Amino acid sequence: MLIGITGTIASGKSTVSGYLRERGYRVIDADALVHEELKDEEVIGKLVARFGEGICAGGEIDRKKLGERVFTDEAARQFLNGLIHPRVIEKIKHLATGDGLVFAEVPLLYEAGIEDLFDKVIVVYVDEQTVLQRLMERDGIDEEFARRKLHAQMDIEEKKRRADFVIDNRGGAEATRRQVDTVLRRLT
Repeated sequence: MLIGITGTIASGKSTVSGYLRERGYRVIDADALVHEELKDEEVIGKLVARFGEGICAGGEIDRKKLGERVFTDEAARQFLNGLIHPRVIEKIKHLATGDGLVFAEVPLLYEAGIEDLFDKVIVVYVDEQTVLQRLMERDGIDEEFARRKLHAQMDIEEKKRRADFVIDNRGGAEATRRQVDTVLRRLT
């Protein structure tokens, strides 16, 4: 059974995934797959052709520079997603083979329109103010840019509405673990 884990940026998806790994479950990390794709020569060539050499540093894609472009330009974000998403989806399908529960942490699961790939979807929830605070601290950015990054994604309330399970990540690590354990009991 393939279970998707999603939420907004800085909602705590990695916290949930980390706990699942501690419990012995296999978790596919879509962001890690994206990072692999950004090192692929074909992908680099297409990105440089679209955005110019300015998005590179040392022959590799500078993710911060690329992010500045795609979070300020909707057409640029659509181009990037159109290039990367199909490749990552294929890798998830390949990696998800086997028995038992397999989880895939996919930040843009709903935005990519791939919810049908999963048997169930878990949304990790935190309120907007918490996300903005975490994002500003984590990425060293101002509130305006944090809002741009957040609003480039589907609204968390819509994600919650579509989810099979919601984990509220506002109550600390222990409360989050208890909720994950409850979801695991329901899945098994």
